[in-house]
Amino acid sequence: MQIPASPAAPSDGSFEAVFEEYRLPMVRLAHVIVGSNEVAEEVVQEAFVRLHRRWDDVRNPPGFLRTVVTNLCRTEIRRSRLAILRSSPAIDSVSDPELDETWAAVCRLPFRQRAVLALRYYLDLPEAEIAQILDCRLGTVKSAHHRGIAKLREELS
Repeated sequence: MQIPASPAAPSDGSFEAVFEEYRLPMVRLAHVIVGSNEVAEEVVQEAFVRLHRRWDDVRNPPGFLRTVVTNLCRTEIRRSRLAILRSSPAIDSVSDPELDETWAAVCRLPFRQRAVLALRYYLDLPEAEIAQILDCRLGTVKSAHHRGIAKLREELS
């Protein structure tokens, strides 16, 4: 799925039009990164709240949304890892039987590797734009991509 990278908002330029056009693609992106529909919906809702607050200042709403969604996903992954660390080790979690081993392997990747792979292969973004979204260097994106792919190959072979 390709999210238009055009710096222009939809033709009528209203917040409502941007919401209608980009809500579902952003939810899908967030789901690919965090692995949960509920968390993805919350992340995207917060991203649109932030966009609405800064509507007059934002020149590229789709780019702003991609960046905010990615950063909020990072926060959610950190929170969930902290919750797991704080939870009782006696409770044995049962994995969802619908998830295949590839998805499980992707979910075990560190945030940056998972985000790079999602932005590269799900949104088909160039490495330079991924670096901008993740606020890191181009070389960092390339190494995260390489390491993520290598780790997936290792786990899935």
